[in-house]
Amino acid sequence: MYKADMGKYPPDDRGSASLREALSPPPDHPLWKNPKWNGPYMEFKENQVNREGKLRDPWSKGPDDRFHIYIYRANLDLDPSTSPPFHNRSSYDIYTPGSDARTGTTGFHGDEFADGSFCQNGKDDDKDGFIDELDPNGKGAANGYLEDDINNW
Repeated sequence: MYKADMGKYPPDDRGSASLREALSPPPDHPLWKNPKWNGPYMEFKENQVNREGKLRDPWSKGPDDRFHIYIYRANLDLDPSTSPPFHNRSSYDIYTPGSDARTGTTGFHGDEFADGSFCQNGKDDDKDGFIDELDPNGKGAANGYLEDDINNW
Protein backbone atom coordinates (compact mmCIF):
# COMPACT_ATOMS: atom_id res chain seq x y z
CA MET A 1 0.00 0.00 0.00
CA TYR A 2 2.83 2.43 0.79
CA LYS A 3 4.18 2.17 -2.78
CA ALA A 4 0.71 2.55 -4.28
CA ASP A 5 0.12 5.69 -2.21
CA MET A 6 3.57 7.27 -2.40
CA GLY A 7 4.72 6.05 -5.84
CA LYS A 8 7.90 4.41 -4.51
CA TYR A 9 9.07 1.99 -1.85
CA PRO A 10 9.91 3.23 1.65
CA PRO A 11 13.42 4.69 1.99
CA ASP A 12 16.24 2.36 2.99
CA ASP A 13 18.90 4.77 4.24
CA ARG A 14 18.64 3.32 7.77
CA GLY A 15 17.64 -0.21 6.76
CA SER A 16 14.66 -1.70 8.55
CA ALA A 17 14.45 1.38 10.81
CA SER A 18 13.51 3.42 7.72
CA LEU A 19 11.00 0.78 6.67
CA ARG A 20 9.39 0.69 10.11
CA GLU A 21 9.21 4.47 10.29
CA ALA A 22 7.60 4.74 6.83
CA LEU A 23 4.97 2.12 7.66
CA SER A 24 4.24 3.30 11.20
CA PRO A 25 5.82 6.70 11.94
CA PRO A 26 5.87 8.43 15.32
CA PRO A 27 3.14 11.07 15.88
CA ASP A 28 5.42 14.03 15.06
CA HIS A 29 6.73 12.57 11.76
CA PRO A 30 6.17 14.65 8.56
CA LEU A 31 4.51 11.68 6.80
CA TRP A 32 1.33 12.37 8.78
CA LYS A 33 1.02 15.68 6.87
CA ASN A 34 1.68 14.19 3.42
CA PRO A 35 -1.66 13.99 1.54
CA LYS A 36 -0.51 10.91 -0.43
CA TRP A 37 0.30 8.89 2.69
CA ASN A 38 -2.67 6.83 3.95
CA GLY A 39 -0.98 4.95 6.80
CA PRO A 40 -0.14 3.66 9.20
CA TYR A 41 0.22 0.50 7.16
CA MET A 42 1.48 -1.72 9.99
CA GLU A 43 1.82 -1.50 13.73
CA PHE A 44 4.92 -2.73 15.52
CA LYS A 45 5.04 -3.82 19.13
CA GLU A 46 7.83 -2.53 21.33
CA ASN A 47 9.41 -6.00 21.51
CA GLN A 48 9.67 -6.12 17.68
CA VAL A 49 12.01 -3.11 17.47
CA ASN A 50 15.51 -2.65 18.89
CA ARG A 51 16.82 0.56 20.48
CA GLU A 52 18.05 1.78 17.08
CA GLY A 53 14.52 1.42 15.69
CA LYS A 54 15.40 -1.58 13.51
CA LEU A 55 13.10 -4.58 13.24
CA ARG A 56 14.24 -7.48 15.42
CA ASP A 57 14.32 -10.98 13.91
CA PRO A 58 13.16 -14.15 15.72
CA TRP A 59 16.65 -14.74 17.17
CA SER A 60 16.95 -11.29 18.74
CA LYS A 61 18.53 -11.29 22.16
CA GLY A 62 16.79 -8.13 23.30
CA PRO A 63 16.44 -4.42 22.54
CA ASP A 64 20.22 -3.84 22.54
CA ASP A 65 20.91 -6.59 19.96
CA ARG A 66 22.14 -4.90 16.75
CA PHE A 67 22.86 -8.12 14.86
CA HIS A 68 19.63 -10.15 14.93
CA ILE A 69 17.67 -7.70 12.80
CA TYR A 70 15.91 -7.61 9.45
CA ILE A 71 17.92 -6.03 6.64
CA TYR A 72 15.95 -3.93 4.14
CA ARG A 73 17.12 -2.57 0.78
CA ALA A 74 14.82 -0.98 -1.78
CA ASN A 75 14.92 0.03 -5.43
CA LEU A 76 14.15 3.69 -4.80
CA ASP A 77 14.77 4.95 -8.34
CA LEU A 78 12.51 2.21 -9.82
CA ASP A 79 15.28 1.27 -12.25
CA PRO A 80 15.95 -2.51 -12.20
CA SER A 81 19.45 -1.97 -13.63
CA THR A 82 20.62 -0.20 -10.46
CA SER A 83 21.18 -1.68 -7.03
CA PRO A 84 20.47 -2.28 -4.27
CA PRO A 85 18.53 -4.51 -4.04
CA PHE A 86 20.48 -7.44 -5.41
CA HIS A 87 17.71 -10.01 -5.85
CA ASN A 88 14.32 -8.36 -6.30
CA ARG A 89 15.79 -5.71 -8.56
CA SER A 90 12.48 -3.98 -9.30
CA SER A 91 11.28 -3.86 -5.71
CA TYR A 92 13.07 -4.62 -2.43
CA ASP A 93 15.04 -7.23 -0.52
CA ILE A 94 14.23 -7.95 3.09
CA TYR A 95 16.07 -10.65 4.99
CA THR A 96 17.47 -11.74 8.30
CA PRO A 97 20.94 -13.24 8.54
CA GLY A 98 19.52 -16.11 10.60
CA SER A 99 20.37 -17.57 13.97
CA ASP A 100 24.12 -16.93 13.64
CA ALA A 101 23.51 -13.24 12.75
CA ARG A 102 26.06 -13.54 9.94
CA THR A 103 25.80 -13.03 6.23
CA GLY A 104 29.04 -13.43 4.38
CA THR A 105 32.45 -14.39 5.64
CA THR A 106 33.10 -11.24 7.65
CA GLY A 107 29.78 -11.07 9.43
CA PHE A 108 29.08 -7.50 8.34
CA HIS A 109 25.91 -6.70 6.42
CA GLY A 110 26.44 -5.08 3.05
CA ASP A 111 29.71 -6.80 2.12
CA GLU A 112 28.07 -9.91 0.72
CA PHE A 113 29.43 -9.57 -2.79
CA ALA A 114 32.68 -7.81 -1.92
CA ASP A 115 34.01 -10.79 0.02
CA GLY A 116 33.52 -13.33 -2.73
CA SER A 117 31.65 -16.52 -3.48
CA PHE A 118 31.00 -17.87 -0.01
CA CYS A 119 27.41 -19.04 -0.35
CA GLN A 120 26.24 -22.52 -1.27
CA ASN A 121 29.77 -23.51 -2.17
CA GLY A 122 29.90 -26.76 -0.20
CA LYS A 123 31.87 -25.18 2.67
CA ASP A 124 30.94 -23.98 6.13
CA ASP A 125 32.11 -20.42 5.42
CA ASP A 126 30.43 -18.78 8.40
CA LYS A 127 31.52 -21.54 10.83
CA ASP A 128 27.98 -22.22 12.04
CA GLY A 129 28.23 -25.99 11.56
CA PHE A 130 26.18 -26.09 8.34
CA ILE A 131 27.54 -26.79 4.87
CA ASP A 132 26.39 -24.10 2.44
CA GLU A 133 24.70 -26.04 -0.39
CA LEU A 134 21.02 -25.14 -0.55
CA ASP A 135 21.24 -23.58 -3.97
CA PRO A 136 18.27 -23.45 -6.36
CA ASN A 137 20.59 -22.36 -9.21
CA GLY A 138 22.82 -25.44 -9.11
CA LYS A 139 26.01 -26.46 -7.40
CA GLY A 140 28.61 -23.73 -7.18
CA ALA A 141 26.31 -20.80 -7.98
CA ALA A 142 26.34 -18.06 -5.37
CA ASN A 143 23.42 -15.82 -4.50
CA GLY A 144 25.30 -13.74 -1.97
CA TYR A 145 23.75 -15.10 1.21
CA LEU A 146 24.21 -18.10 3.48
CA GLU A 147 21.81 -21.00 3.78
CA ASP A 148 20.49 -20.05 7.20
CA ASP A 149 19.44 -16.59 6.07
CA ILE A 150 15.70 -16.01 5.66
CA ASN A 151 14.73 -13.82 2.71
CA ASN A 152 12.02 -12.76 0.27
CA TRP A 153 13.53 -14.13 -2.95
